[in-house]
Formats: sequence, C-alpha cells, structure tokens
Amino acid sequence: MKRLLSWFLCLWMMLMPAVSLAGLKPGQTGEEVRLLQQRLITLGLLSGTADGDYGQKTQNAVSEAQRLLMLAGCQITQTGSADDDTIALLFDESLESALLLLCDGSKGQRVKDAQNRLIDLKLLEPPADGAYGSATTEAVQQFQLKMAELGAEVSRQDGVLDLPTYQLMFSDLSKYHFPAPVCFNEKKPLSLTSDHLYGDACIVIDATTGQVLFEHNSRQRMYPASTTKIMTLLLALEAGHLNDLVTIPQSAAEVPADSSLVPVHPGEKMTMDALLHGLIIRSGNDAANAVATLCGGSVDEFVVAMNEKAKQLGANDTHFVNPHGYHDENHYTTAYDLATIARAGLTDVEFCRIVTCLSYALPATDDRPSDVLTCTHELFDPESEYYIPYAAGVKSGYTSAAGFCYVGAAQTKQGTLIAVVLHAPTRNRAWLDMKKLFSYGYAAMK
Repeated sequence: MKRLLSWFLCLWMMLMPAVSLAGLKPGQTGEEVRLLQQRLITLGLLSGTADGDYGQKTQNAVSEAQRLLMLAGCQITQTGSADDDTIALLFDESLESALLLLCDGSKGQRVKDAQNRLIDLKLLEPPADGAYGSATTEAVQQFQLKMAELGAEVSRQDGVLDLPTYQLMFSDLSKYHFPAPVCFNEKKPLSLTSDHLYGDACIVIDATTGQVLFEHNSRQRMYPASTTKIMTLLLALEAGHLNDLVTIPQSAAEVPADSSLVPVHPGEKMTMDALLHGLIIRSGNDAANAVATLCGGSVDEFVVAMNEKAKQLGANDTHFVNPHGYHDENHYTTAYDLATIARAGLTDVEFCRIVTCLSYALPATDDRPSDVLTCTHELFDPESEYYIPYAAGVKSGYTSAAGFCYVGAAQTKQGTLIAVVLHAPTRNRAWLDMKKLFSYGYAAMK
C-alpha cells in the first residue's frame, strides 16, 4: 500500500505544475511555491528545504535555471521570476540535461560536490566554494582530456560539466587506472604510489631502525607550520624541570595577531608541564615563545639552539626562524627531517606522554579559570570515518602557505612507525594519507 501511495504522490507532483503553477514571483508564498522549490532542489539549483516562501534564494535559483535554459536555446529572459514559460520549461523532462549542466557562472551544492571530487582527483586546489569559475573550468577540462586518454567515452572536452561527464566523474575510476587518491586499493597497501596521496611531500619510516619504507619528495624543502613545535618540545624536555613553577614571560604576548593561542599571559604562573601541554594540544604560539625564553634565555637564543639540534640529529635541510612555525620564507624543513626529529623525540618517555595526550586539565591561575585542553583530530575519534585505531600522536600544523601538515606515529605489535605528510589540501585528506602510509609501512615490515 505504501508503495502504491508513493507512486500516486510522485504522479501528482509531476502533473500539478502543468495544472496550477503559474505566474509565481518573489514574495509569494504557498503550496505552488513549495512545489517549484522542490523541483529546483531536485535539479540541484536550490539547497535547503522547500518552505513555500519565494525569497532571495529561490529567486537566485530560478534565475540560474533561466540562464541554463537560455544557453540551451530557449527563448526566455533571465528575471528570477517564474513566469508560465519558465515553469513549463523547468518541468520539461527533455530539458532536464540542460538544467543539470554546470558551467562558468554556475553556483550551488552540485558545483561544490563537483569541486570536492576534483580536489580528490588532484585536479583542483581547495577550497570548494560552490562557484564555477575559470579554475573549475580548467580542472573539468583536464579531467575530460585525461579520461579520453585513458580510453573512456567522453561527451565533451571543453570544461563544461554536462550530466554524462558528471556521472563519469563520480563513477569508479579505478577501472581506468586514474592516478588519484580515491583510486587507491586499500586491500593492496603495497600498491601505494605518490599519485594516491594528497600531500606534496611524505615519508613513513620504521621508528626503531630509521629505515625509510616509503617516501615522496621527502627531501624537498617545505614549510612546516606548527609541526615546528616538535623541536621546541624536544629542547624543552632536555632542559628538564617539568614540575617547576614558572612565570610566563613577556615574549608570550609578542606573537603575530592571528596566532593560535593557549592562551597564557605574561606574569601568570604554572608548571612547565602544563605549559608544554598547551604548546602541543592547543598549538599555542604564545606557549612556544614562553618555552623559548624560559629554556633558552630568549626567543632568538632558543632558535639558535633549535638549528644546532637539527644539525646534530642529521636534519640538514632544516632552518628554523621561530619556535612556533608561523610562516616565514626562511623557516623550512623536509618530511625526512621532521621524521628524524620526531624519532629522536619518541625515545623520551615524557615526549611520548605529551604528544599522545588527548585531554589535559589546565589548572587555574590568578589570570584565568581552569581549562580543559582537548585534541579534536578526527584520526583519534572512534566515531570518525578518519579514525586510525593505532595512531599515537604527534603534531599537526597549518598555514595557507604550508597547507595542512602532520607528523604522526603509529604503534602495533609489529612496531612503531613515523609518518609525515606536508602540504595536504585539507586536514581530513591528510588523515587519509596517514592511514595509507601506515598501512604501507606495516605491510612492508612483514
């Protein structure tokens, strides 16, 4: 019975527009507007729910539908008002392909979905903003040309995303051996290539032996962002005195205005251990400057010590300018060097304790109440699709120049791995890279 009622409802909705939808304009409300909105939602021209209110969003969606119909040769005007001709064309099944077309000037959720897919195919840089411009046009054309080269049947090669191209883009491209992260076969971890990774540079090593198991551009100089704080933590732990009560120096306030903060304030007192948890979990640039001054005498002297330590460890392509990783053209490292520094840190039990801590109760001070520092990275969340059960720290980083960076460890009965991903397009895509690198590493160790 339910199936029969659903069939009659669908038939009614198909027939209703031809009978009662006429002359709809912005500002109108009611069932007719709701039916129009439902059609626009089905076509991907309108997001949200059909609320029966012909507002600006509905007007924009109608205007876009009219633009697409005009491109298909229909003799109408782009007004944003759903006149009789527009309504008839909107519900004309023979024009559905034209209404599903995405091209320069298109906007909305379907554009955003397509952009995210193009990012996954490593053809487009983020963000997916839902606006179809020149970059999206070029990326779509690259996809069309590549698919033609791989032997797929391609309907067009001009950067316009018609329905066949859209469907092809979201199909299983692994059968065409498309070189992209989404085509990686998780059941064959040793099949991993650089094409399957989002990051521009990466490495995975055996933490015990230092053996490089997989790498891509691992010696290429890159910006590390806040993964810099791994070295800051390492030197702070060498100085010791974790349980000592320290006074936050003035340098904690001398960080760029858009810095990540714990926050800590000059003059307040806390243990060095609490300060280091703020450094790692909250990635506080204020904490990094405070640690540098407390452990090195000044920020500048501490940075000298950071560079000396890098050379001692064999991180020869690394140069630090500050203790926190805020962008500077002369502040750089490599995936190999970061893995080397992290490996040195993981030999220290206190380093391991701090970089694997997911929640820390920061005691109250005279300047502020108590606070709970929480790591929100999805790879540690059992409810997340990006969860990696054997992941064990270490440190993330992000700037617009560095992209998303992560230095991570994994621990199983097989042993401990260290993986580094630099300049990934988004955080979640970096987690996908980490999972692939860890899977490869453990498969290679067998």
